[in-house]
Amino acid sequence: MMRLFATAGVLCLLATLPRAGLSAQANHDGTRFVASAASDQWVGPRLRRAWREKAVAAVGPVARGFVEGPAGDDAVAALLACSKPVAEELAVFYASGELGKLPRPRDLLRVIAQPGNGDEVALFAMHNARELADVEEFDAYLQSPLEYALGLKPLAVGAAEARALRLNAQAAATRPWAADAFQVIAAFGGVVAMFALLAWHRRRQRGV
Repeated sequence: MMRLFATAGVLCLLATLPRAGLSAQANHDGTRFVASAASDQWVGPRLRRAWREKAVAAVGPVARGFVEGPAGDDAVAALLACSKPVAEELAVFYASGELGKLPRPRDLLRVIAQPGNGDEVALFAMHNARELADVEEFDAYLQSPLEYALGLKPLAVGAAEARALRLNAQAAATRPWAADAFQVIAAFGGVVAMFALLAWHRRRQRGV
């Protein structure tokens, strides 16, 4: 009896999801879902549980470990942003441990869940996981995922640009310290020279 009441409660929550703190909609063919999560302040535990059950129902049992894992709500949003075949592939990608090899898996899931990304962004990430294991290539991909997923720019080029920006920023950050160090050294040298000159002048006076 208690299990029946619990199931009924989850079903009631699922019925109200589109009007609650999370929004979901399906494509015309009913295969793609887009989910945008509000902050945890507005999404309570019961609603989050209902969304996890909705993701498992939409994708299949293969998604259970994914949505119950560390990624949790981010996994739910990413799965519901993809078509069912791609969502299944993403769940298998997680189960194989390949997702965990990326620098920041949850950041990737959040990018996949963004409106307009979905399948293309998820597929590119899964099919280029070896390249994305590099932090700079991963960061470049997250900054503009569709640009790489749609073949508008090679990932290596984006990584090189990101690397150049990082090195320039580091160089700019160290220049003020280098200038200050030079000023300190110059001032110290001036003080030493002044004392040396005074000592030389005193010795000369004593000699006279």
